[in-house]
Amino acid sequence: MALRSARPYIVSILLSALILAFFPSHVEAGNGVTIPPLHEFIRTVRNGEVDSLRGVYVPQVLASPIVSQPEDDPSFVSGQENTLTLFGQAARVGSTGLLAHNYLAGRYFTKVGEQQVFYLVYGDGHTEAFVVTQILRFRALEPDNIWSRFIDLSHGEIISASDLFSEVYAQPGRVVLQTCIRAGGESSWGRLFILAEPMVVKSIATDLPLDGKR
Repeated sequence: MALRSARPYIVSILLSALILAFFPSHVEAGNGVTIPPLHEFIRTVRNGEVDSLRGVYVPQVLASPIVSQPEDDPSFVSGQENTLTLFGQAARVGSTGLLAHNYLAGRYFTKVGEQQVFYLVYGDGHTEAFVVTQILRFRALEPDNIWSRFIDLSHGEIISASDLFSEVYAQPGRVVLQTCIRAGGESSWGRLFILAEPMVVKSIATDLPLDGKR
């Protein structure tokens, strides 16, 4: 039993070592932004709280701290440079939504592609890995109206704001990066959603018993 209970902890240590091995020293992400190694970023955001989501690390793209929305302001998005905002409404349906203005941290979202792996960082320093599975782009028919209908730019379908929210966020365990799309002089012309799912790490020789004997 001791070996079985210790195994997840050992695997976590090995994965952390592998993650750090693939992240070199400071990397230039463009526009004068320097991305620190993951272990340095973890040190800057950790606060000791196990369940506190503190940051997002996208290798060679961004390393951003996270702030929460005020309970009475579900439309709040941080105006701080290189900061993401935790979307409270997404948490209520079981997903993690991370918002940013397209002239601040959101401008780096366009550098994220499908199959990109990134990491959520928690207050105690542990990380969770996610992989981007889909990128969605929509045009808002009424950019300044939060209840605007939207046109799916991939196939032209028109969808309501509530249906769009359900499609994007009502998937427990999913992480969504959201920002606005600027076009035609309109800063809120559209919406960009980057959808990511938890990475599943498969162990080797899973058919072997704990003592290594068949």
